[in-house]
Amino acid sequence: MSKFSKEFCLKLVLEIEGGQPLRAVARKYGMARSTLRNWWRNYGAGGIDQLISTNQRYTQEFKLHAIEYRWANDLSYSQAAAKLGILSVNTILTWEKRYLEQGVDGLRDSKKGRPATMPKEETKSKAPATREQELEAQIAQLRMENAYLKKLNALVAKREESEKKTK
Repeated sequence: MSKFSKEFCLKLVLEIEGGQPLRAVARKYGMARSTLRNWWRNYGAGGIDQLISTNQRYTQEFKLHAIEYRWANDLSYSQAAAKLGILSVNTILTWEKRYLEQGVDGLRDSKKGRPATMPKEETKSKAPATREQELEAQIAQLRMENAYLKKLNALVAKREESEKKTK
């Protein structure tokens, strides 16, 4: 639905409500009849609010209710989506497939977005480090700093040398 503005959707649905044939409106605007039919069903089931609804986060309980409601009332996916205010017919189809394959756990809310690339540090609940361990950690830190500074000096010297050659 993000492909089309809310005003455009409403305009097309109102043309159909005004008596224009669905096929003619779809052809006039060069869009799929099924998309237009879904908009019209949503409008008929819940009015403007349902047509331009932006609720796209559904709880596990709602998903289960939608599947059971469709089965209990022997509705098609598009009819169930229109009655329940779900924008896409494929949404219920996807929920139903996951429910049949994985059970109720398949309907659990999933995190969206990119997974974290760095693992979270585990909190260390061990006893405080001994003096010897602290000194070893400090030595390791100083060795790393020393190696870094050597590399930095080598890069600076190399840059100065290349600048002398270009002059």
